[in-house]
Amino acid sequence: MESKNPHVSDHLANERTLLAWIRTAIAVIAFGVAINRFSLFLMEINQVVPEVRAAANRHVGALGAGLVALGIVMMVGALWHYLRVSRSIDAETYRPSTRIMMVASAAIVAMGIVALVWLF
Repeated sequence: MESKNPHVSDHLANERTLLAWIRTAIAVIAFGVAINRFSLFLMEINQVVPEVRAAANRHVGALGAGLVALGIVMMVGALWHYLRVSRSIDAETYRPSTRIMMVASAAIVAMGIVALVWLF
């Protein structure tokens, strides 16, 4: 039996991509929550054992909140991209968005460089 929509496999690939972004966003949010909770542990241990130097980790809570915000932004962007691609597939006007890929790649490289500098 033939499908009425000739673009079924394209839409299914688009859905798989959205699901991959959803999994990634959930992982980033969960990592942010874990880091934020760990920062509370660092603050508590600093009060119990003052000689433990937790001052270097005072921005860990903000990092956790930032990762949660990043996960939310990733999810909104993924949904926007999914809807745009879906409409483009139906209209047979789909063109890959190299600009979005370039911006996302540049942002990840920049975050990696910042993380590398922070580690040293």
